[in-house]
Amino acid sequence: MRIERIALTTNNMTYAVYGDSIGYWNLFPATQPGYGCMPAWGYAEIIESRVPEIPTGTRVFGYFPIATHLAMKPTAVTSRSFVDGAGHRTGTPKVYNLYEIQPQGPDPRMDSLISLFRALFITSYTAADYLRERHYFKAEQFVISSASSKTAYGIAHCLSDVPTPKIGLTSRRNKSFVEGLGCYDAVYVYEELTDIDPTKSTVYVDLSGDDTLHRRVHEHFRDRLAFDCLVGSTQSTSFPEQDEDLPGPDPVFFFAALQLDSYKAAGELRSFMQRYLRDERIFLERIADTRRPWMTLVEHSGLDDAPAVITGLHNGSTDPSGGHVFDLISR
Repeated sequence: MRIERIALTTNNMTYAVYGDSIGYWNLFPATQPGYGCMPAWGYAEIIESRVPEIPTGTRVFGYFPIATHLAMKPTAVTSRSFVDGAGHRTGTPKVYNLYEIQPQGPDPRMDSLISLFRALFITSYTAADYLRERHYFKAEQFVISSASSKTAYGIAHCLSDVPTPKIGLTSRRNKSFVEGLGCYDAVYVYEELTDIDPTKSTVYVDLSGDDTLHRRVHEHFRDRLAFDCLVGSTQSTSFPEQDEDLPGPDPVFFFAALQLDSYKAAGELRSFMQRYLRDERIFLERIADTRRPWMTLVEHSGLDDAPAVITGLHNGSTDPSGGHVFDLISR
């Protein structure tokens, strides 16, 4: 595979933070001890193949290392997809090893948007489904941390048909951006957490993974916290610690791959994907609306800028209105 295009977001930071606990570091083993290859979503073209069903020139979308090339061992080949059956990739959810065969004649702008948002929005979409299937835990308000992150405002977008107020928690630096999105009913900076009504039954959707914030949320809402859904880790460098002294319900880690597995077990995966792809298109059109875009594409040629972008994503200095995409062939 020659990797054509990949995207980097705070989601990649989550992959790094959960790399040992969930197995992300196993997907693309590094040759240097003590190092790991951070995975990213994007597109690639097959430039050499010994598999007759997948000829040279085939384009695919899937999970790649931040690199220029990848050798794979295709299994479960169909007309629409295949699975990388390399030994080191067993034991991880199938969704990370599945590659979708794409048509020729790509639209670079749409390729960039899908590279940025496919993994994020499917997490947003399945998280909203998860809450919907459980009647939103009868919440009177949703509180969503790291509200400027793409996954967070994707969740708010997916809950737009629910009258329950969506409240965004964000940094002071990003408050005006989050307010401008228009998908939250109210926006508070982290220091203002205690200004949120603690008497209402609350579902907390945690994208930050910050242990200190987590405790503050539990201590503020206490027994009015109906559900604590841990989705991501944009502000942490490790898997959140278990705190047995937290008031309120135990946190529940939401993993989109398990939600997809449940659809597959119920024979509903195809119908889900049809619904998802329709709604993803609507979401991406809203993201890129030229009259009031939620995000601006930031195109990079090659990988030279990747370390700086990763540093900015890690320390929170990256402008949330930008989407970083790396074009590896138009140099």
